[in-house]
Amino acid sequence: MSLLPRDKGIERASLLVRYSMPYLPRAALACLATLLSACCLNVLMADIPPLPPQQALARLAVAHRGSIHDGKPDNSLGAFQQSISAGVTFLEVDVRLAPDGELFLFHDGSLQRSNYSEPGSLRGRKVQDLSASERASVLLDDSERIPSLSQALDGIRPYPGVSLQLDFKGESDENVFPALDLLRSRKQLHQAVLQIRSLERVPRILSAAPDARLLVRVTSMEQLREAVTYPIEFVELERWASPEAITVAHDARVKVLANLSATCLDTPSRWSYFRSRGIDTIMTDYADKAIR
Repeated sequence: MSLLPRDKGIERASLLVRYSMPYLPRAALACLATLLSACCLNVLMADIPPLPPQQALARLAVAHRGSIHDGKPDNSLGAFQQSISAGVTFLEVDVRLAPDGELFLFHDGSLQRSNYSEPGSLRGRKVQDLSASERASVLLDDSERIPSLSQALDGIRPYPGVSLQLDFKGESDENVFPALDLLRSRKQLHQAVLQIRSLERVPRILSAAPDARLLVRVTSMEQLREAVTYPIEFVELERWASPEAITVAHDARVKVLANLSATCLDTPSRWSYFRSRGIDTIMTDYADKAIR
């Protein structure tokens, strides 16, 4: 059974975005591209038959930005606690490295009206340029502040079954390996899954920490086949899927993740649809509902 090549779906999405540019605000273009590429994934998976009933998968769900989006800011300690209280055991968080060496959690590259509250004097500043005292002064809402990775790890320590999925912004050895060192020093390596985009980095990480838990993002069958030669836990098929890819991952005892967050596919009917076709793990904005 064949599927459309991934690059055809991306090409179509790119063309639609390009021809929409004269009519859309620049800020909407990235959102449109994400939606279109995600919908292409839905089209590509339409030809994948459902799994037999005896192969039903566990309802693993990852909370996008650590949140179930019920009033708490993304990547905040309050959001993490809210997610854990709702029964969610995987929290995806966005990790950045400050000039002072501290690893902190924030998704966007700069402070904007849409992602924080006070102080107004810092609006427009790049988050990675903020000093420790400036980061400490940032209010995400009335009470939540930008947390450090250490604070997030403190928050999940009482819950041995809860893990952070670390999405390294501007992924490089300069932030991946300090995070690895921090996890080992705190004896919490088992409570983190390192999300890795570069296959070249995987053997280096495993050489330094053979028991590290890894999620590898791949864009082709060639990358997938290489990724599953390593002892990884998850693989994310970035906006593509095929029966062969799912089979290759499962044969290697690797779970397959699909990121449906912030797309038109992040609905209960689509979660069931993807799971029935072999997707073990869903990243969603509504992880509390996706685990039921």
